[in-house]
Amino acid sequence: MDALYHAVLAGLAAAGAVAVVAAAADVGNVPKPAAKVEAALPDSSDAARGLDLSALDLRLLYEADFSKPLKFIKEDDLFCAGKRARRPEGADWVLEGKAQAAVEGGRLRLKNDPDHLVFWNTRDFPSDFLLEFGVSPADSTCGLAIVFFAAKGLKGESIFDLDQPRRDGVFTNYTNGAIDSYHASYWATSEKGEARGTAHIRKNHDFHLVAMGKDFMAGQGAGPHRVRVLKIGGRIRVETNGKISVAWEDDGKTFGPVLKDGLIGLRQMSYSKECSYTHFKVWGAHGR
Repeated sequence: MDALYHAVLAGLAAAGAVAVVAAAADVGNVPKPAAKVEAALPDSSDAARGLDLSALDLRLLYEADFSKPLKFIKEDDLFCAGKRARRPEGADWVLEGKAQAAVEGGRLRLKNDPDHLVFWNTRDFPSDFLLEFGVSPADSTCGLAIVFFAAKGLKGESIFDLDQPRRDGVFTNYTNGAIDSYHASYWATSEKGEARGTAHIRKNHDFHLVAMGKDFMAGQGAGPHRVRVLKIGGRIRVETNGKISVAWEDDGKTFGPVLKDGLIGLRQMSYSKECSYTHFKVWGAHGR
């Protein structure tokens, strides 16, 4: 993967082109085509300020309690004889991929063991929301983390509908599979610890790179780092450690309609190894 990335960059540089490789450091398993090249996007970050919530009425919808035993189920346990046989009723979370999830010392610990993972909260959150969580990576100089949001099936059904195929952490299941979502990669390095330097917003289905900003987490220590995602209609802002990391407004036309309500999930690529989360809160966001 790294060899492909550097080879493509070298070719672009030789041709005098300005571009980015969408497959680089954003994926564990490359969506098709294997080396998708997209025009560079402007820097949408703002290190001078964070989210402005003054005009919003925020009402807490959900707060995870990591001081109590974790109520989660593994994706594989929802299947029987190769078919999705049940929904995650009674569980707060669903773990996808060969990984471990547990609470310890008032924190959620997600361990890649050994694969990529996605950890979904099972609640359907509204279109307009503020998400906040605190994350501490095992090593902030090596890893890649993503937050999925507004996730639903391609026909508007739940991602846990019984007709949904199995998901195992392989990225194409989420970007080119049977679900729609937005996702933001707020922390990103290569497996060798080379910082990408940029934060991305993508719109799925089909892995569209729609906004780029700055990664304010790579190499910044154990944290916890506060990450917040604000979505009001098609207006999306991602804040890391008090700075706007990446921002975008979905016009509802370029890559299909604005995505509305849906699920939120945390993703860690395999070489992230382990991250702990201090809290996970979601508010409904309404204009005053």
